[in-house]
Amino acid sequence: MKRLNLIIGKKQIVIASLTVLLGAAVAVNFAVSSSKKNDGSRLTPVSGSANYGDTAYVSNTGSDAYFAQARLDKQQSRDEAAQVLAVMYGGGDMTTDELSVVAENAKNLSAIIESESKIETLLKAQGFSDALCYLSDNGANIIVKTNGLDAAGAAKIKSTLLSEVEVASDNITIVEVK
Repeated sequence: MKRLNLIIGKKQIVIASLTVLLGAAVAVNFAVSSSKKNDGSRLTPVSGSANYGDTAYVSNTGSDAYFAQARLDKQQSRDEAAQVLAVMYGGGDMTTDELSVVAENAKNLSAIIESESKIETLLKAQGFSDALCYLSDNGANIIVKTNGLDAAGAAKIKSTLLSEVEVASDNITIVEVK
């Protein structure tokens, strides 16, 4: 019979650490989003069905604080992701293929950050008071500060987003913060 050898190396420790870090980030994100929903803010869809141009209202007060905190949270998560990639890249015992995957992930993260920033800047240039963009592999969330978002404003946001990235229309969420 062959005996199963359990060898714990640097790769396994790094992978376990990344898994724990990712789990912690998800838990913190869930806790923060749950607490924001329960602290008096309202999340109300415009209509019962999700249609192009529909908006949701997040809060009536403190929108500047909301955007400041959201930007800080976003920057912290990006910094953590970059740090994780740097640790993985500097791990020392990775193969060439593994290093190329880490380099590709770093390149993808950089492209996402650049696209988000560009979309936010373009939305502000189009007259929105403030804007945040969160891109993922399969969707996009846009949060804009405005006093009233109509179908034309939502179309402008969608057009700006689609000029920078390819996202299915069903996977675009636009949220209005008053």
